[in-house]
Amino acid sequence: MFQLHVDMTDFIGVARKSPDHEWVERAGFGRLLCGSTLFEDVVKIITTTNTTWRQTMRMVQLLVAKCGRGGAFPDPKEVARFRVDELQRDCRLGYRAKSIHVLASGILDQSINLGEIADPSQSTEELFASYCELPGIGPYGAAHLLAMDGRHDFIAVDSEFRRFVRETHHNGRKVSDKTMLRRYTKWGKWKYLAYWSELWKTVADSLQPLEVVDN
Repeated sequence: MFQLHVDMTDFIGVARKSPDHEWVERAGFGRLLCGSTLFEDVVKIITTTNTTWRQTMRMVQLLVAKCGRGGAFPDPKEVARFRVDELQRDCRLGYRAKSIHVLASGILDQSINLGEIADPSQSTEELFASYCELPGIGPYGAAHLLAMDGRHDFIAVDSEFRRFVRETHHNGRKVSDKTMLRRYTKWGKWKYLAYWSELWKTVADSLQPLEVVDN
């Protein structure tokens, strides 16, 4: 869950060469928090599509409340026991309910083998293609799943990526996705993490520092 197995040496080395990213090493930035299982990560990524972050959190909360036990994220069997229409209605999943149900049911009947799909011996390009075969997962979701594996070769292009790059690097001008992605070419296999570090820093900088209270 904490990506302690991911070697960040190369990323830190590249960040050292960028004045805008020199803080990365000092802050210990680079590892992403993952779910306890691939199933959990896939479902949560599906709930981020075509919606707001607040709605995503609500969908996950309702899914845990309906299907999980003791506040834990449900496993495939616990999700598959409900009909698609129940998941749509009670968890507010909308069209995502079908993809999540097909995923859970496929894992149970073994038509979907997550072990084979996520086989780490695959090249990054092969793994990206494998993830795209999962229900509800396209290039955006596959890039996120690669990041959960510590592979950042692909950037998940969405409205937030476009907004951030446009406002941060292009003075708000509308530019093509190709132009936006080209900005991160120099980062090689760390493209997505480089973008994520920039986005994260803007959020961190906007937060008020904790008030120091004298004892």
